[in-house]
Amino acid sequence: MILYLTYNDQPSGVYWSQVTDVVAHLNSLGGARVRLVALVSLRNYRATRRAIRDHMADAIVLPMVPRARNWRINSLWVAWLCRRLKPHGIIGRGVFATALALRMRQQGLTGRVCYDGRGAYAAEWEEYRVVNDDRLIAQFRPLEAAAVNDTDIRLAVSEALVAHWKDRYDYDADEHVVVPCTLGKGSSRSGGPLEVPIRTSLGWGAADMVLVYSGSTVGWQSLALLEEVLVSWLGRSSANKLLFLSRSDLHASVLQQRFPDQVAQRWLDHAQVKSALADCDMGVLIREDTVTNRVASPTKFAEYLSAGLPVLISERLGDFSELVRTERIGQIQRRDHPLVEVIHPDAGERDRLRAFADRHFSKHAYNAQYQQLIRCLER
Repeated sequence: MILYLTYNDQPSGVYWSQVTDVVAHLNSLGGARVRLVALVSLRNYRATRRAIRDHMADAIVLPMVPRARNWRINSLWVAWLCRRLKPHGIIGRGVFATALALRMRQQGLTGRVCYDGRGAYAAEWEEYRVVNDDRLIAQFRPLEAAAVNDTDIRLAVSEALVAHWKDRYDYDADEHVVVPCTLGKGSSRSGGPLEVPIRTSLGWGAADMVLVYSGSTVGWQSLALLEEVLVSWLGRSSANKLLFLSRSDLHASVLQQRFPDQVAQRWLDHAQVKSALADCDMGVLIREDTVTNRVASPTKFAEYLSAGLPVLISERLGDFSELVRTERIGQIQRRDHPLVEVIHPDAGERDRLRAFADRHFSKHAYNAQYQQLIRCLER
């Protein structure tokens, strides 16, 4: 058995597509069984446990010890599980989960450890102060260094992330696989397709050019930069529209106040997002130039393409900016250059983008990488 361990990840569309769907896919490939173990916040624990087990019935969901700085104490939970389940290996999603897994290996409670690196964790905490705790932030570089250099195999979301490991942590091994954030199953248990197309519900016409931003409003999403970039484009024509599929945000509100007939905001059930995206013309993925973003693999990139949308993307955003350039699947937005004219993708182009997403961002496209990971852990 192999455990897939997550620490303080809350249920969301990303969790379903990048955790529960990944575990299910790993189990479809044969080899050792993979079982999800989720350490979650004590706050709303029962609801969180129910949500995760609705998606993965055999998931083990345990309450974390309160306060982030007490993360080490959770090793007691993990050690108890390892003594019961006797796993061959543990996949740790992120730095804290991997640090706990390495402790299990040190205690002889598991054989091998995989670091599932979703980004540049120390840089993210330093650049965006995910928590306002200098002592905890200071722990991240040594913890991330250990996750990169002391594990048996690593899973990176981008080649840019591997390059970051080499530059910052002197990583010089080749025991890693690269799998970008892939598409999920596409629907949750609640909700469903929109009864009224989003464009119709907003009173926007077929001739309007609709850019869409889909995602959270956390710091690295760079909504201040998005506001700055799109103001001139919105001012150019009343037919230019911008839709935020996100929770309320200051920058979205500013644009709504300035362009009340051109900017809208909606928060939809995860199952309804693809239907809304498909009714738009281009996905927006504009982020500031930080280490966090230079190594990132935003889930929404694949989701835009899967909905038949080209992507308006910043330069140096993970591996994706160069992919947009070489495969002609969107446009690069340069800070020193005005937004180029965007056009409606026709049916043929939408089909091409959907096919590209299936070839490059479905989980089965990375079976070889997933199988390599499993083979390493079940030795």
